Amino acid sequence: MFGLFRKGPLLDAELTQWQFDCFEWLLQHTGGIEAFKQRRLILPTPKFFPHNGSSGHAFAEMIFDQVRAYAGMSDWPCTLQWQEADPNTMVSSQVFVQGAPHSPSGTFRALKEGGALITYNPAQLRDPMSMVATFAHELAHYRTAGFPEPPPGGWEVWEPATDLAAVFLGFGVFLANSRFNFGHFNDGQNAGWQWRQQGYLSEVEVLHMHAIFSVLLGIDQRETLPHLKSALQGIFKRVYKDVLGKGDAIKALQDVAVASV
Repeated sequence: MFGLFRKGPLLDAELTQWQFDCFEWLLQHTGGIEAFKQRRLILPTPKFFPHNGSSGHAFAEMIFDQVRAYAGMSDWPCTLQWQEADPNTMVSSQVFVQGAPHSPSGTFRALKEGGALITYNPAQLRDPMSMVATFAHELAHYRTAGFPEPPPGGWEVWEPATDLAAVFLGFGVFLANSRFNFGHFNDGQNAGWQWRQQGYLSEVEVLHMHAIFSVLLGIDQRETLPHLKSALQGIFKRVYKDVLGKGDAIKALQDVAVASV
């Protein structure tokens, strides 16, 4: 956290190189730079996510279909299911159960008969920003599961590489805004403060990958900034500037050849 106050790049050289390597890996196996140029910056606005008035699981299915369309995966066979709700950890207004299990935000499983099963935590019905981030991550799992080679660093880093893949698909704003949430709750009987962390990368790492995405597509940072949490806007300005200074690395991505199948 205190590294945010230092001068110079916010991401160290090793992590920066890993992100560029992952971007190359994604380009190689998704059609190259020409296919990537068809991608869009997806934003949390009614224009991108019009609401049809649904609620509950039907609302989740609506969001899921919209995310699939923007990911270019509408025709990928997939079933969406809800998970069991998290257990209630509140004993009283002052006491919570410590170490109680929590459901993941979502899961991905390839099916033997083909296609995939994706699940989501029903608590996310109250947080569409987080739900979009979850669906983008799990669809990125589905997208990269069929790659003939692991991400840079091996399959053991597939989860963080999947977060990067979700940013590559255009959902960087959603992942960045969903990394960490701290806020007040009031259920009518009890009130207090709660926090939740989602994903495998830090906000800085997500925003740096989003900066690579933006610079490579020629998207000005001003298109992203109004949609980020205020605490993230200064960070994005810094990493965007850092990426702009990596001209050779950006040029190398533009020259990436499509991997033969």
